[in-house]
Amino acid sequence: MPSDDLTLAFSLQALEKLARPKRAFEDAATWTSHIGIVSSESSFIERRRVREAGYQQDFLSGPRSIEETLSSLRNHFETERYVFVGTDETDGVVETVPDWTFQSVTDAATAADWRLGTTSATGDDWP
Repeated sequence: MPSDDLTLAFSLQALEKLARPKRAFEDAATWTSHIGIVSSESSFIERRRVREAGYQQDFLSGPRSIEETLSSLRNHFETERYVFVGTDETDGVVETVPDWTFQSVTDAATAADWRLGTTSATGDDWP
């Protein structure tokens, strides 16, 4: 199977840790089969933030927990790998979700050559 046979889910918190989250998201979209954002935020907040940032994605979590969303995505998208990019706060999420691998945003940024940010999500670098 091709190396891009991957479903990639970012947490909103992980994207906030990046200096250029939209650029990183767009880069990841070039080497994944399916990409999107999952969050424990309310659907309204998640959708607003995604719309404002202009992310072009294949899925959102909707009114479900991150775990429920990842399980649903596993059943919806058939790819060789499933990777959840999150933060220290979300590192235990995939323990109960079969076939998903957790990747810290720090490790993902290093591997993909993305810069981590030094400002909060409300700073000038968001998105």
